[in-house]
Amino acid sequence: MKIAYNTLWLTLIFLFLLPQAAEAQRKRRRYQQRFKAGLVFGGNLSQIDGDRYNGFDKGNLQFGLSGTAILSENAEIGVEFLYAGRGSKVESDKGSALERKDRLIDLRYMEVPILFRYRHKGEAPSSLIEVGFSFGRIIRSRVAEPETPGDGIAFRAFEPYFNSNEFSLLAGYGYQASRHLNFKMRFGFALTEFYSNPAQKERLSANSIFAAGSNDRIQFMRNYYLALMAQYQF
Repeated sequence: MKIAYNTLWLTLIFLFLLPQAAEAQRKRRRYQQRFKAGLVFGGNLSQIDGDRYNGFDKGNLQFGLSGTAILSENAEIGVEFLYAGRGSKVESDKGSALERKDRLIDLRYMEVPILFRYRHKGEAPSSLIEVGFSFGRIIRSRVAEPETPGDGIAFRAFEPYFNSNEFSLLAGYGYQASRHLNFKMRFGFALTEFYSNPAQKERLSANSIFAAGSNDRIQFMRNYYLALMAQYQF
């Protein structure tokens, strides 16, 4: 009778510990690889704050490499090395009946986003949120517009004065579909301006070439965008 009683207790203890051991094993699998590398591919819709136009009308590619440091079951730090397009595509004449988007400001960046991520669950499937910042640098720029823009502003005259460096705030939401694959939506807003009107900055005379070119209507320009991306982690 005593043997049967002890056997019953041992069985109950085993059944209680079994699911906890399985859960601990799942957590250990996540921590076996404290650092993860991956690939990022996607695109963004961008516009420029300060150009007197609205709408995320310019589509761009965005891709590169990623690295992740796992801090806990739910928290991690991510670093990415991305090639990304920015800029805008708008009408040079708002009053035109054709509504042709014939002004293109095309900016290409290499950027390094640094993000803190929080996952709802340690294992996939799980939702996640991320916040952080990025450092970017223009590696190529191009302004294409009619020879005589309908709004009277020659944006191509601003290009030599573009600021190559950019600092941005980032916020996003994502879904981790599996151990290796997740999808993200991210919003980025530049805190720095890639163009500041020299007529205002340097208090140039009203008849200077800068004041005439800008007509004092474009005081600054900076980027913001909405991105959709897929990330594959090895």
